[in-house]
Amino acid sequence: MTQPVIKEVFFDWDGTFANTEPVSLSVTRRVLSDYATRTFGRPMTAEIDSLDMRGKDFGQIARQFQDNINALLPATQQVNIDIEDLRINHLRPATKTALLNAALADGIGDVVTALQDELKLGVAVVSNSPRMRIQPLLDKHGLDTRIPKSRVFSAFEDAAKLKEDPEIYNIAAQRLSVAPAEAAAVEDSVTGMRAAKSAGIGLRIGFTGLTEAENRAEMEKKLVAEGAHVVINDMRQLPAVIRSFKPQP
Repeated sequence: MTQPVIKEVFFDWDGTFANTEPVSLSVTRRVLSDYATRTFGRPMTAEIDSLDMRGKDFGQIARQFQDNINALLPATQQVNIDIEDLRINHLRPATKTALLNAALADGIGDVVTALQDELKLGVAVVSNSPRMRIQPLLDKHGLDTRIPKSRVFSAFEDAAKLKEDPEIYNIAAQRLSVAPAEAAAVEDSVTGMRAAKSAGIGLRIGFTGLTEAENRAEMEKKLVAEGAHVVINDMRQLPAVIRSFKPQP
């Protein structure tokens, strides 16, 4: 059985299409620190810095924080963080303004144009992030005409589970009328690559161009271990990678 040719390219958002992750994580740290100060009288900076935030939604991060706090407290003093209050009333207002200053991956506009106009491929965003973290930047940079709202898929809003679960990839493929094997996925995180592999995405491309320089080599190894067929550190390499893709019998 021959593997199908690629028809769609699915971009992750944070840390892949746009350098929003440092901005998002900075706001997340501030929101959690303010919560800790209000609740415990100290910012708990060390505890927050120890959290595994990469590729995670705010709810996942906040639950980690809650579990870590409760591990230090007796049973009678356990805390139950109101995550939705923090998300709606603290995180979202600060994030909406901050994210507009985030930069896109170098050359991404030209890459999207090349994929669509030269390679005749569809392009979509498939992310854990809510649309309010995606759409304003697409609009600001004039990419909303290239990637309309119908091609922005949010696991937070459209799926029951976040990546590393593959559901959002399956939803995107179904709505765009392609098989997962007919899609390429571009991911910068372990959780995203796991989701792409589990979904059966035909061409899985790791991206380290927005990863801190000192961490790129290690991240490349992790992405390959999780199923990346190739890893690039410059988004402008992407069209050539897809052009050279050969379906396997």
